[in-house]
Amino acid sequence: MAKREKDPREYQGVRDEIRQQQMKTKDMSIKGKLGYFWDYYKIHTVAGIFALFLVVSLIHDITTAKDYSFYGVMLNAGSMPSQELETAFAEYAGLDENKFDCFIDTNSVMSMHNTSQYDMATSQKLMALTQTKDLDIAVFDSEVYNNYAYNEMFTDLRTIFTEQELAPYKEHLYYIDYAYIREGEGNMDYENPALLYYDNFTIPSPEEIAAEADRHRRPEEMEEPVPVGIFIENSPLILQSNAYGGLIPVFGFSSTSQRIDTGKKYLEFIFNESIDFASMLQEPE
Repeated sequence: MAKREKDPREYQGVRDEIRQQQMKTKDMSIKGKLGYFWDYYKIHTVAGIFALFLVVSLIHDITTAKDYSFYGVMLNAGSMPSQELETAFAEYAGLDENKFDCFIDTNSVMSMHNTSQYDMATSQKLMALTQTKDLDIAVFDSEVYNNYAYNEMFTDLRTIFTEQELAPYKEHLYYIDYAYIREGEGNMDYENPALLYYDNFTIPSPEEIAAEADRHRRPEEMEEPVPVGIFIENSPLILQSNAYGGLIPVFGFSSTSQRIDTGKKYLEFIFNESIDFASMLQEPE
């Protein structure tokens, strides 16, 4: 009777591969085993080390990151040094920089006349800062401010200032007509009125910019005027820093800010005539 051949054992996958690798390295020296391991597993090893590094870095960033004591964005400010401004304001407001971060972004830019990657990135950043309630104040040029004001990004100043507190800024208030916003509620054909006053592809002249901004100084011509900003082109900070050349900067409080009092302190800071902003912000030679 013929001897029955033994059926080959089914492939066991990873288990067999491990057994095969063990057989290959069984008689190797330690140095040989290390060399063999490196030849066959160096990519996996490097990838594993890199992944571990990323995890450790992420954990480090999360555990060591400081909360904000203040977060401001000064869009299209030009060449205004942010670090010097942050340090000076933190000292002025008595903010503890050892425990918290005082951050003032003076480098971001945005135009209402194109849709470059930079503009899109800035727009997304502003949305994120507003949603996370990190943003306290914003200073935009009047064109950009107009657009965001009608999207209700800024707080009605009457809700955070008393009449007496608001009095020093009475001649500098920036108004929007809230009737336009009410008109847009539930109206699919509504168009942001900020977009009706300029051509997206035409850069306006200084005269046109001034005329557009001037509309927001005349609440008597509005159906439902709401003060949502403060013109700061004549503040010591702007005059001495030469920021916003040819533009008209407007200051506002983010509608989601959790640090309104610190934002008020920053407004007071930039209007303080005793501060030598010119020397403070002077670029080193």
